[in-house]
Amino acid sequence: MIRTEEMLLNVGPQHPSTHGVFRLVLKIDGEIIVEAKPVIGYLHRGTEKLAEDLQYTQIIPYTDRMDYVSAMTNNYVIVHAVETMMGLQVPERAEYLRILAMELNRVASHLLWWGTFILDFGATSPLLYAFRDREMILNLLNELSGARLTFNYMRVGGVKWDAPEAGLKRWQSLSLT
Repeated sequence: MIRTEEMLLNVGPQHPSTHGVFRLVLKIDGEIIVEAKPVIGYLHRGTEKLAEDLQYTQIIPYTDRMDYVSAMTNNYVIVHAVETMMGLQVPERAEYLRILAMELNRVASHLLWWGTFILDFGATSPLLYAFRDREMILNLLNELSGARLTFNYMRVGGVKWDAPEAGLKRWQSLSLT
């Protein structure tokens, strides 16, 4: 019988340019994981502390940078919280524009994840297709918000500006192949 003994194995932290960086400290006995301790916070930016001295509306640009791959959702969280606290009703068209923007951003985020994930299996062509389709979506979001990644589009009580009619027609005909 092979004798094993417990040992600590550090997994990470990965390079800071990667998303969701963390460290995992594993206690293993042979091939059995006895204990796992996740260590998070390597990309903590102190946003909460920065926000202490800002007006609610000044916090919105910071939320873009929390996760620039899915920034629209972070914009929504802060404006929705403020609107709820203030009892504000958002115009229906603004709600639709928010949902449309968040869903497009979510799809773009998932395409980035899927493309880079499938690349780990050596599949280069699907990565290129994913990035091509993601670019189409980012172009639409750029037209809507004026930015490609850090949108700063949502406002307390609505959105920065209405969608251009030509852009809405393109959104309706959007077809990812």
